[in-house]
Amino acid sequence: MTLPPLYGEWSGSSDLRDKNHAQQIRLGSHHAFEALFRTYYPRLCRFAFRLTGSRSTAEELVQDIFVRLWKNRTAWTPLGSVRTYLYRAVRNQAINYQKHQNLTGSDDVDLEKVLSELPGPEEELYEKELQKAVGEAVELLPPRCRAIFLLHRVEGLTYAEIAQVLDLSTKTVETQMGRALKTLRRLLVHYLPTLSILAVSVQSPF
Repeated sequence: MTLPPLYGEWSGSSDLRDKNHAQQIRLGSHHAFEALFRTYYPRLCRFAFRLTGSRSTAEELVQDIFVRLWKNRTAWTPLGSVRTYLYRAVRNQAINYQKHQNLTGSDDVDLEKVLSELPGPEEELYEKELQKAVGEAVELLPPRCRAIFLLHRVEGLTYAEIAQVLDLSTKTVETQMGRALKTLRRLLVHYLPTLSILAVSVQSPF
């Protein structure tokens, strides 16, 4: 499934919509809950998939978050934006899952398994080659750098939101993003004439 462009899908209007949904959910609105679920479920599953490497586990973690959200809806008052709350909840769930599974927490995640290939420009002749080049370049980023890059350029989170999700300072996020772009520009130097640095859409396994 091809998602919308990376930029422009999140706006002040969507934040306002989410806040309205949160208010209605606290009042018991099934319609608002379903709307929030439809909006975020695929994105959160994709994020959880990158953290766990398992589609079924990712879906279970995200479903559990929404189940608990509904059960505790009357007391649900997320600080900051709703999407930051949800992404952070997924991150915490994934960490708890990894602890439960006695995982080492190493950064040797197979990106090919957890990252859908990033499409290139519209010209079909170059698309597969660019997908492969971009995917391999992103895989070479250090784990934290890669996570920040994906959250910003793929998921559309702001630096401040990423900082909240990953428990980092905004300055650290900004620095890591700069390093990611610098590395990717170096690795993809031969494609830059036709590839506006990773301002692309992404394909999701969900």
